[in-house]
Amino acid sequence: MSTPGAAYRGAREELPRRRINDAFRHRHPDDELYLRQALETGLTGTAPIVEQYERKISELYGMRHVLAVSSGAVAVSVALEGIGWQVGDEIIVPPSCPICTVLPIMARGLVPVFCDVRPHEFGLDPEDLARVMSPRTRGIIEVPMWGYPSRADELRTLAHSHGVPLILDLAHCHVTRLRGKWLAEFGDIACFSTHEGKFMSTGEGGFVMTNDASRDAKMRAYTRFGNLDGQRVGLNYKLGGLQAAVGLARLQALDWQLEVRARNRQYLLERIHNPLVRELPIVEGGAINGYALLMQVVKGDGRRFVEHLDRNGVPSDVKKYDNQPLYNYPLLADRRRDCKNARELLRSLTTIPLHPRLSDEELQHIVATVNAYEG
Repeated sequence: MSTPGAAYRGAREELPRRRINDAFRHRHPDDELYLRQALETGLTGTAPIVEQYERKISELYGMRHVLAVSSGAVAVSVALEGIGWQVGDEIIVPPSCPICTVLPIMARGLVPVFCDVRPHEFGLDPEDLARVMSPRTRGIIEVPMWGYPSRADELRTLAHSHGVPLILDLAHCHVTRLRGKWLAEFGDIACFSTHEGKFMSTGEGGFVMTNDASRDAKMRAYTRFGNLDGQRVGLNYKLGGLQAAVGLARLQALDWQLEVRARNRQYLLERIHNPLVRELPIVEGGAINGYALLMQVVKGDGRRFVEHLDRNGVPSDVKKYDNQPLYNYPLLADRRRDCKNARELLRSLTTIPLHPRLSDEELQHIVATVNAYEG
């Protein structure tokens, strides 16, 4: 009896040599127009161009308060200012998220507590959440990855039933949807990265959104040295005018990005027929943004799939960043708490590029390489 991958046996040697670039260089026609506007009207974090940028994001997402900040990690730190806590209190996070989410928690003197995710999802598991909640819990951070939504609607209800606010770290999830709404709408606070490698880029940067005026006031003061009133601690975490200017240009390209990335995803999925792999299931009612295609090995060790793709020139974030549960790192070893679903999920996955600069030949090479995987 032949094995499931037998139909592709021997194909590896026939694959052409190619190295696909996973970086999408953001450059849009209106960049220079908005940059000139910034040069003429001011470059500080309180310049009119920054206010215009925040207003456009607010209009896009329908969120009342948007605060542009200097990085995605800063966005997490600023979001923490929007909830009440004392040093030593706990913030629940998934161990499947990037360490960039956890470092701001630790820097504020808070304690990250790891909660497992649901099987084959990045959303927090409700049963395990109940186990890790404590009297010191002051917030929950959910981190959907690579543009795939989580069941944030259910988590928000659960969090509020415990009187705990929900922060969504949506660094990968610009314009990701759930049940016809923006995923960001389900968080008490939602934070984003606009680093050059993200779906929307200002080079470096990020932003924080909320519908709560009180939370917004606290977060805004924190990014402006506590409003210099000598009554509270704050730092200068504002986004500069030049970054806001290119952000205005790139906001106009979001629909184009969605369209091209969706077309690339459809092309790949219609032609990938290897029974050893599948796309990571999308939660019911969810719509991805095409930040990347998540492929999951259905049997065996997913890292073998990652290595196969890498040998044949198809890059993977899982390979680049060695994604693994965060408690495996020395810095977080004292927070170790085995989370089986997160461990198995990260071990089963790879990312595949979908960015708009992929050529037809590169898409064909991805298809051939995935179909050649033998397990």
